[in-house]
Amino acid sequence: MRNILLFIDDSTKAESLAKKALKVARQCRANLQLCSAVKTRVQKNLLVHHFDDEVSFEEAESFDLQKLALKLKHIDYPEGTYHPAINCVEMLNFNPATVREMVIRHNVWMVIMGEQNLDQLKNADTFNFAIKMINNINCPVLVMPDKFDMSYFSRVAYITDLRYCDIGVIRFLKVLNAQLFVTHISAPGLPDLEERYAQDILSEEISVKANYQKIFLRNIKNKNIKGAIDYVVDTVDVKMLALVNKKHQTIERLYDNYAEKTQIYQQLPALIFPYLNWFNQASFYE
Repeated sequence: MRNILLFIDDSTKAESLAKKALKVARQCRANLQLCSAVKTRVQKNLLVHHFDDEVSFEEAESFDLQKLALKLKHIDYPEGTYHPAINCVEMLNFNPATVREMVIRHNVWMVIMGEQNLDQLKNADTFNFAIKMINNINCPVLVMPDKFDMSYFSRVAYITDLRYCDIGVIRFLKVLNAQLFVTHISAPGLPDLEERYAQDILSEEISVKANYQKIFLRNIKNKNIKGAIDYVVDTVDVKMLALVNKKHQTIERLYDNYAEKTQIYQQLPALIFPYLNWFNQASFYE
């Protein structure tokens, strides 16, 4: 059974984030596990690239995780729809090693966490909890913007170089049963793809191997990648971006906290996949 783990690190936004996570769980037919990670202290010598640096967290005294879980359980669903099981898990001392162990121990299929500004995703400072989790965790992480009005992920844009498209990502996204727009951007130093060749790769290799027909191509040749992706998001009403971390500098190229203007896609949830070595990867495709 799929399990989604929700990290709550802001008690004032906990209920809103939990309701969004519950909608994701219902769409994926997954169970939901709540974990409080309300930050109270971070060691000054914390380094993002060190896997086992300690980060200390404690539950806020005024935040009752069990009460939140009970409130979610009392939400009414339409008859015949999927009802996720909702549980709470505890962890007071966080570091990447313990979180990776938690993913394995609880068979976590995906982690959800909130983030106020997704344009900070490439800002690898020592206090960026989201980046630390994304860089070290062994399963996909869905980063949910605070102001995003979650409904249903009907259309997803997967940003990748089509020549190095991860079939595992496609198979994972199949669970959403959404329209999937494989949005090609050439890796640094590589030429653009001609339209017919790109379509052949998508239809003859990716779609067949993934056994999924709701796949559409968006072949970006514009050097202004951000503007081109904004156009894709706007014209097809994309509800979420998917991308692979530490591959072809995708995050670095798309998320910029010094941009001249806020990009539309930076206001969408971002599902970020580990580059290699997912935990229990085969089970993600079932």
